[in-house]
Formats: sequence, structure tokens, C-alpha cells
Amino acid sequence: MTALRILAGAVLLNLMTGSLYAWSLFIAPVQAALDVGRAAVSSIFAVATVAFAATMFLAPVLVRPGAAWRPALVTTALAAGGLLVSGLAGSLWGVILGYGVLFGVASGIAYSAALQSAVGALESRRGLATGIAVSSYALGAVAFAPLFRIGPERWGVWDTFLIAAAIFAAMGVVGALLIAPAQIPRPDDAQGGTKVSGPFWRLWFCFFCGCTAGLMALGHAAAIVDAYDLVAPAAALGTGLITAANGAGRLASGFATDYLRPRTVLLGGKVLAAAVLAALAIFGSAPLVYIVLALVGFAYGSMASGYPAATVQYYGPANLGRVYGRLFSAWGAAGLTAPPLAGYLFDMTGAYTLALAVAAGAAALGIVALWTIPPPPEAAE
Repeated sequence: MTALRILAGAVLLNLMTGSLYAWSLFIAPVQAALDVGRAAVSSIFAVATVAFAATMFLAPVLVRPGAAWRPALVTTALAAGGLLVSGLAGSLWGVILGYGVLFGVASGIAYSAALQSAVGALESRRGLATGIAVSSYALGAVAFAPLFRIGPERWGVWDTFLIAAAIFAAMGVVGALLIAPAQIPRPDDAQGGTKVSGPFWRLWFCFFCGCTAGLMALGHAAAIVDAYDLVAPAAALGTGLITAANGAGRLASGFATDYLRPRTVLLGGKVLAAAVLAALAIFGSAPLVYIVLALVGFAYGSMASGYPAATVQYYGPANLGRVYGRLFSAWGAAGLTAPPLAGYLFDMTGAYTLALAVAAGAAALGIVALWTIPPPPEAAE
């Protein structure tokens, strides 16, 4: 029962902060309310993404060993406080500070604390625990999409921020109470936690390649559908498919790493991504684009569970927060480069064919690099 209680707390924290991925629903209302350009509004999510990645990198400092309820309450204060600042300020800089910085930092703290707590709660099924924790983050966007879609129309965008702040404050407190028995472990320096060692940089490069392939597709999913499905564009369907498949991939791959080596699961995901992206680039058609986006979303989701599992296998569970926080910087680097690159290639060619080919090549490069990583030492099993 204690393990289920901790998992429930981790899920609540990640559902709350995972709503970050539903930001696109706020773009038009915020732009209209502030009377600014689309680029200015887009910068809010960019700031949140950088804050999220930076917080994961600094997780060893920000998420200290000890009772997990402490980072849970910090997450709650930052998430609810960030939305409160955004709603009360009613200005671009207020939303950048509240949503971009404070909510972005809250997301990183919650992700790290929830992941470490879940893995510690189910020691015999760490892969499943990882899958549950990270899939709940992806599903946060689905859970709060109705509020973020209807709220600005019914109550206005600023009041919607305030309503979300109240909901998140309640969720966060409940999540902190549920996760209270969990402990953030103290890093084990004997397994390589103090300094980067072993296959870290090869894992980082593989993660970067996989994220580059996935984010080039995810970041332009709606536009890719429009580009291929000229008869009856259904961008919402393509975006929904890739989001749902992302969550399914996280849960399924987490479950799989309890029975297969994480390296095997990651290889399978990258092979799948490379194959379907190449197929769409070569044989692009309206029916195929939906299948490809769903499979790419599944492959992308597999990394969210596969790399934490690989971190545990190579560096031990006590070093998950420290080493994975550093490894997660590969996602940040890909997030800053992959979507703009896809946009540049589209502007240059007028189609997504070259961008999809580059994404397939990135996934293939990740396969080659991942193949060179040796089996983990028995000590880290």
C-alpha cells in the first residue's frame, strides 16, 4: 500500500506540471489579451523549456536527499505561485516570470522528485515505476487540455490562470501528503555519481539524436499533417495521435525494461523512429502521415523511460537524480535546435521531406552510437 501511495503522489505531481505541454492552447488567447506578436508569446514556452531543462541539470542541488514531501511542496508553491503571478500581472513579462520561469522550474523539480520516489517505491519493478511516473507527465497535457481550451473563452485567460493555480495548489498538497513516505536517496559516489564517467557521453549523444528525431516531428506535427493531407487537413488528429502515443510509449517501455536491457528497448525505439521517418520522407502520403506520427510519438516516449532505466543500470538507483539530471541536458539541447532546424529546412525547400530525412538520419546515428555502448557492470544492476 505504501508503494501505491507514493506512486499516486508522483502521478499527481507530474500530471500537474505536465500540463506545461498544453501551453499551445494559451497562445492565441494570451496573444489577443496582450496585443503582442506570436513570437513574443512563443518565447514564454521557450523560457519554460529552458527552465525545465536547467532545473533537471541542477536537480542534485535543488532536490536534496531526504523526505520527498519537501520538493513536492516546493513544486506546489512554484507551480501555483507562477500561475498566480501570471494571472494577477496580466502582462507579457508577468507571464514570462510566472509561467516561463517559476512553472518551468516547478516542472523540473517535480519530474526529478517524482521519478526518484517512484523508482524507490517499487524496487522490484523499477522499469514499471519509471513508466508510470514519466507517462503521467506526458498525460498532464491531455488531462488539462479541456480547462485550457474552454477557460479563456468562458472566464478569460487571466482568470483561467488563477483557477488553474487553485487546482494545482490542492493537487500539490495532496500529492505531497501521498508521497511523504518516500525518500530522495543520497548519491553513491562509488558508482560514478561524483564525476561523469563510463558511457555517459555516449548515452548523452544517443539521447540527443533520439530527441532530435522526435522533436523535429513533434514540434511540427500539425504542420506536417497539413503539408501531406491536402484534401482534408486534420492537424488536431495528428497532434492528438502523437501525444497519446508518447504517453503509451513511456508506459510500455518502462514495463519492458523490467524484462529487457534498457539498451535493447532504446535500440528498438530508435530503429522504429528511423524506419518510419524515412518511409514518410520517401513515400509521403495522407494516410501514412498519421501512422508515422503515432509511431514516432511511441518511439519518442520510449526514451523517457529507457534512459532513466539505463541510468539506474549503469550508475545505480541512488545516482538516478544526479546522473539523469545531467543526461537530460541532451533533451534541452535538442529542443533548442531540432524544431528551428525543421522550420528552416521547410522554408528552404517548401516541404517537410528534407526535414524528415534529417530526422531519420539522426535516429540512425543514435542507433550506431548506442550499439557501441558496452553492457553495464554487474555492480550497477
